[in-house]
Amino acid sequence: MIHTMEKALAKLRQEKPLILNLTNLVTMDFIANCLLALGASPIMSICEAEIEELVRMSSAIYINMGTLDEAFISLSEKAIQFSEKYHKPIVLDPVGAGATRIRTQTAKMIAPFADMIRGNATEILALGGEACETKGVESTHQTDSAKESANRLACHYQSTVIVSGSIDFVTDGRRTSQIAHGSALMQGVTGMGCALTAVTAAFKAVVDDPFEAGLVSAYYFALCGEVAGLHHNNLGSFKSAFLDQLYNPDFECMKERVDKSTVL
Repeated sequence: MIHTMEKALAKLRQEKPLILNLTNLVTMDFIANCLLALGASPIMSICEAEIEELVRMSSAIYINMGTLDEAFISLSEKAIQFSEKYHKPIVLDPVGAGATRIRTQTAKMIAPFADMIRGNATEILALGGEACETKGVESTHQTDSAKESANRLACHYQSTVIVSGSIDFVTDGRRTSQIAHGSALMQGVTGMGCALTAVTAAFKAVVDDPFEAGLVSAYYFALCGEVAGLHHNNLGSFKSAFLDQLYNPDFECMKERVDKSTVL
């Protein structure tokens, strides 16, 4: 997997894909910085009048429902319309699905058009139609509880679904994989999940197979966090170190971590 990540990252940095982000206002800065560190070119928009032009020039469209209102829903509908016209992939982050009726309905409206969906276990369960208690946008479930729902969603929508958590699960309904890497500190940084979905969109822009793009994204993101957490135990320094890993990954250390986990 390390060699696959290196190849995908090299291709991404050579092509510098433009990623259109229709995303929440809370984590927009962090998402943009993560994409820049990765080597992609982020652009954010809340303007419906420019959406066709931006979709046409973008390599992938990332839709994040974090700060939801009627204008955002309309903007997403336009993005879907033009992504179909120009054959551009959509990566969905169903933030807070299950927390409110409008979030769940909006997620279910966008999901059929998404090539890839990345959410926490609670969001994936809600998207799959399962009733569950939530705490806003925070997951109250573990990855294992959402595997079956993720598989069903992947088959139903013919998409790749990533369930993120302390263990990540990637499925396209036929192939599945688990990624048991990362750092506990990642849970303390606002926007980590949002950033993972953005990174997924960037890799999808250069990796044709959505399942392979999901695997590369989840492994790379988790290992960057794991390596950053080895020497940085406070949230502020960890966040900076994580961005540094996205930008200048220590692949040797990553390989050691993967080899160690395989032996264990």
